[in-house]
Amino acid sequence: MHGDVLIRRSVAVAVFALGLGACIEVPPPRAKDALKVRDVKASEGVALETACTPTGVEMCFDARDDNCNGVIDEGCGLHTGILQFAAAWEAAEADVDLNVYDPGGELARAGEPTSTGLVKDRDCPQSGGECQGQNVENVYLAEGDPKRGRYRVVLRLDKLNGAAAPVRVRLGARVGQRSFGMAVDLSPGPGTEEKSFEFTL
Repeated sequence: MHGDVLIRRSVAVAVFALGLGACIEVPPPRAKDALKVRDVKASEGVALETACTPTGVEMCFDARDDNCNGVIDEGCGLHTGILQFAAAWEAAEADVDLNVYDPGGELARAGEPTSTGLVKDRDCPQSGGECQGQNVENVYLAEGDPKRGRYRVVLRLDKLNGAAAPVRVRLGARVGQRSFGMAVDLSPGPGTEEKSFEFTL
């Protein structure tokens, strides 16, 4: 008799534990970011944003990931990849260059992928008016895994072309699952015509 009671109690406890286990949601383990971003550095005096804050639906040509889905200016005709760097500015006349250097020091150029796969798919402003006043430059990793090493991203004011200084420029960067951003004022002259962002993979 005593043995039967013990067996019934054991079964009841086991059933309760199973039921409790079914009610508890265990979150899946976080996906591990294969890209370890280290030694992040921006020019002196530049505030670097290291987290994405959603601001609503995605807006075009602002070099931001407005909806924080990991893609900058999606749906706007820009290419993206596991590495993406975009620069945008409102002064339509100003010629600002987004220069991205890979770990070998090679510069990503329009339509010419570097040996590591970085390519610039938009270079503004253009004399033919292809940018239509929406000045955005975009560099992305076309294919494959990013090469490990030091990357350097430079925003440089090439020419004012009649625009008023300083020219406000926004940089948005996607590095794997991480996003970075900064807004800078560029003016002609040493120390003010360019600002940079660097990191190591």
